[in-house]
Amino acid sequence: MTLHHLVALICFFPSVFGSIRELEFFSNRCPAIASGHLNSSSITALILARGGSKGIPLKNLVPINGEPLLIRSLRILLEFNRFASIWVSTDDDRIASTIEDRFSSDQVRIHLRPPVLDTTPSIESTQEFIRMHPEVTNVALIQCTSPFLKVRYLEELLEKFEPSTDCVFSVTRSYKLRWRRDASRRGAVVPVNFNPERRPRRQDWDGELLEAGMFYVARRELLLKGRFQNDRCQVVEIEPGDALEIDTVEDLELARVMDNLR
Repeated sequence: MTLHHLVALICFFPSVFGSIRELEFFSNRCPAIASGHLNSSSITALILARGGSKGIPLKNLVPINGEPLLIRSLRILLEFNRFASIWVSTDDDRIASTIEDRFSSDQVRIHLRPPVLDTTPSIESTQEFIRMHPEVTNVALIQCTSPFLKVRYLEELLEKFEPSTDCVFSVTRSYKLRWRRDASRRGAVVPVNFNPERRPRRQDWDGELLEAGMFYVARRELLLKGRFQNDRCQVVEIEPGDALEIDTVEDLELARVMDNLR
């Protein structure tokens, strides 16, 4: 009997469970049924943690106030505690050892990927992972270089990952007025998202949604096609103050300052 069938049985034949009290007891121990969302236990959390970061050496283990970025993200995932399993895919023994020193194999599992994938795009490393793990149906790719991941963002992620949805990803809202150089006009600087004759005030428009890079959730079939996104996506909006991505030393220092202020 599938979970869907069990839900139908509960809804239409509550007498099977003896009483409303027993039904409440059952629902309280099955959050997916109580909330109406059946997908939380079918999503595998995955962090890609390569050792060869070029901008910041061994970036995934760089600390913010004493806690390495990777450990910081894993702590939030364990606090959330609603993914089917949590994996770190790495090619670096130092990263693997750090995980083994802090977590049991029941909490966090390690996938040792070939060093040849060190410079490949995230989608290829994710494909390699799911090909090695055929039991994985949906993947939540978590980026530990987004240090302000919160449980409430993950809760919204699960809420929006519905049967009609193939992907959910994080975005942040921007009200920046953008320009670009137009090669067809001899490099003239032209506006991209507004009319200079009617410059919008912040309160006059909804802004734009920019990828925040904090997480991407996608179905196995979509990932095997080499894509994290299609036209059946939903988004989770990240507060601007939480949307920082660490790519440079300056980003890292800013994250440390911001963390101290929280």
